[in-house]
Amino acid sequence: MRLVKRQTLLTRIILPLMVTVALFGCNLDTGPSGPAAIVVLSGDAQTTPVNTALRDSLAVVVVGSYFDPMQGQTVTWTIVAPGGGSLNPLTSLTDQNGIAWTRYTAGATAGAVQIQAKVGTVSPVVFSATVTP
Repeated sequence: MRLVKRQTLLTRIILPLMVTVALFGCNLDTGPSGPAAIVVLSGDAQTTPVNTALRDSLAVVVVGSYFDPMQGQTVTWTIVAPGGGSLNPLTSLTDQNGIAWTRYTAGATAGAVQIQAKVGTVSPVVFSATVTP
């Protein structure tokens, strides 16, 4: 009889209590957080003559910690190495697929150019381009 009462206590009180604590005490955060990575999608290692735009846009993908694309993230584009030129736009928002892009137009000086894409506190990515005379 005493064994039956222990089993009843276990099945009716202790197990449901343990399940409740486990379910409601769990704090697995699967919601979106900030960006976890920025990755070059396309446009790296292009060549163009002076004063002309690169043939393809520079594009990146921004993802969260579960590699989910992050929409609405601001990507800042900067020319970081010699060569000059211009970027349009200087900032862009990621679309529903986590993609942001810009266009680079070479300046009047031939040589190597590096363009950086940065989002939040994530390590930036760098594109390279060669400007020919």
